[in-house]
Amino acid sequence: MGTFFQQNDSLLVFVHGVVLFALGFALWLQRRRATRLALTSSLIWLASFAFLSALVVWGYVFIPIQATYLAPEVIEALVVIRAVLQTVAVVFLLQFGLRLVPWARRHLAALTVASVAAWAAVIVISTMVAAQEQWGVLEWESTSAALSRYVFVIPGALLSAYGMWLQREQLPREGMSGIGAYAAVAAGAFLAYAIVGGFVVEPAPWAPGGILNEAAWFDATGFPLEVVRTLVAVVLLLAFIKLLDIFEVEIAQREEGLDRARLVAEERARFGRDLHDGTIQSIYASGLHLEAIALNTPDPEVRDEVRRVVGSLNATIDGLRGYIRGLQAPDGGPAGIASDLDRIVTDFAADPSFEVAYRVSGIEACGPLPDDAGQDLSHVLREALANVARHAGPCAVEVNLCFRADEINLLVADTGRGFPDRIPDRSAEGHGNGVRNMEERARRLGGRVVIEPNPTGGTRVVLAVPLDDVEATEMPATRSGVPDEVIST
Repeated sequence: MGTFFQQNDSLLVFVHGVVLFALGFALWLQRRRATRLALTSSLIWLASFAFLSALVVWGYVFIPIQATYLAPEVIEALVVIRAVLQTVAVVFLLQFGLRLVPWARRHLAALTVASVAAWAAVIVISTMVAAQEQWGVLEWESTSAALSRYVFVIPGALLSAYGMWLQREQLPREGMSGIGAYAAVAAGAFLAYAIVGGFVVEPAPWAPGGILNEAAWFDATGFPLEVVRTLVAVVLLLAFIKLLDIFEVEIAQREEGLDRARLVAEERARFGRDLHDGTIQSIYASGLHLEAIALNTPDPEVRDEVRRVVGSLNATIDGLRGYIRGLQAPDGGPAGIASDLDRIVTDFAADPSFEVAYRVSGIEACGPLPDDAGQDLSHVLREALANVARHAGPCAVEVNLCFRADEINLLVADTGRGFPDRIPDRSAEGHGNGVRNMEERARRLGGRVVIEPNPTGGTRVVLAVPLDDVEATEMPATRSGVPDEVIST
């Protein structure tokens, strides 16, 4: 068996590259799909890792062939490119794992910056050691590759395994119970890759011996390390092919939501007609009857009292008419939504305890909006500002509304008393309804809402709503009546 593997080493390496390329290609095709899940929005990092890893693996097949007729300087340059691509690829794997874990945004940003700094350190350290020891380019490559596997593959694969395990629990809550099992399979594959791709490395001048070295692994098991890594990659490919059904499930859920929205709109129209033709007319007739009674009553006190009742009935009619207009009013597109939210912020800014800034951007770039997006965004903003008024104390409040071709983002950040005292205990009866309502409205729009500490102190609420950007990229932009950025205080 060992002789067979040795004779077909190049073929096995090539197959490994094909599997990685297939994994990257399958994930890359879905990169522009609108989604609300952390898993699917992070797939671009795993696709980049798979693509670059495939190029690196194929490099181990084709560069030796090129060496038979290309100049040594060219071959050395190709080896350097291969080494750099290999270190960059494993950084992408770490980024994928980081984004599957629910960090606070500032922590994720800090870890991302730290990973880039660690990558630069790996390159610099490998170069310095190679120069000091007078190694050739191949020794430098093996040193940087082995070091990067320890620094990036082990934590990246372990974080990916943990993140996929978390997704196994989250997917059923999102109505995708049949897909959760494949997340568990992917978690197991990442755990295996942490061993065969991180702890066991290719031979290097400083790399450990024994089973943690590729050559010793082959001597001990009889299986080349590339074969084991290929099997792990095949498991990942099959698991993620099934996990990509998430996009189809989300599309079906979105279509179901559109159908529900259409039924709700029809019911609102019917309810408005019933109120106008039935309830309002009945109240109006009662008011006319009372007016007639007031005219025929000799007692002035009774007449005044009846007219006060008639005034109350007229106010009720005005309220009902306003309610009917609210039922029938369209969202008005991005400009209308921005204007509606501006009115809400302006009302809130009337309180002198708060210094409020409202900013809008990207109106022209906005993709097609979900039905009732304006109403749900307005309710989320009202609830977020109400929480600021109730819990934050006097502070500065920032409201940012950002439209993009594939997403709407609403940010409400304050500098008040902060996160620990602000999040209600939803396990307690009667508490946390506002937070639950915001989460429910975000789910209805196919998005997600995050409540987290504000890096500058206080709390911030972030609502992200994915959009289908096909129409937005094909339709020419038109100027709206609201400027791209509005600031109200």
